[in-house]
Amino acid sequence: MSVTLKEFDFKRDLIERVFCRIKASPIHGVGVFAIRPIPKGVFPMREFVEGQFGEASVESIQGDPNIPESVKKLVVDMCPEHDGIYDIPMFGINGIGISYYLNHSATPNMGEDDGNFYALRDILEDEELTVDYGTYGALNL
Repeated sequence: MSVTLKEFDFKRDLIERVFCRIKASPIHGVGVFAIRPIPKGVFPMREFVEGQFGEASVESIQGDPNIPESVKKLVVDMCPEHDGIYDIPMFGINGIGISYYLNHSATPNMGEDDGNFYALRDILEDEELTVDYGTYGALNL
């Protein structure tokens, strides 16, 4: 389904909702960085289409010979696992949003509320956004 400009104002989105980008991180691989100041309390990574999540057993993914090993590793890297179950995006792994690229910090500048991340304090332009993985059971990522 495509969205028309009448339904979605691109300029308004750029002005009101775009705060971050992904780039190389000194913490680990890539991370999420502020491309302009983010005031405390702002949810800088709200996605246009909010996804729903389901569950898949680790065995159903890792034990399936039809899934390439490189894709299985992507699932390990991108889908939190608990008690032998992966939390999986129902919109598909290629639809994963920018928040999946937040890196861990014991002194984070982002908090989490029901899957949405918000600024715990004012964040400066070019500052990496971080979250404490332990606050939502993702320390194994």
